[in-house]
Amino acid sequence: MNLEACLKAYLKELEDEVMRILSDPKTDKKTKNLAMKPLSSKKQIVLNTMDALKMVDKAHEEEMRKADASGV
Repeated sequence: MNLEACLKAYLKELEDEVMRILSDPKTDKKTKNLAMKPLSSKKQIVLNTMDALKMVDKAHEEEMRKADASGV
C-alpha cells in the first residue's frame, strides 16, 4: 500500500469518528465541539501532507525531465 492510500484510509477513519461523534444524541454541543477540534486539525495536517507530497513528486518529475533533456 502506498503512502497516499494510507493517508486516504486515515482520512476515512477520521471522517468515521466525526460521524460517530455527531450522531451520538447523548453528547452535548460543547463536548462535540471539543471532540471535533483535534479531528479537524488532524484532517488538515493530513491534507497538507498530501499536498506537500504531490509538490515534491512534481518537482522531482521536472528535475528528471531536465536531466533527460540535458543528457545526464
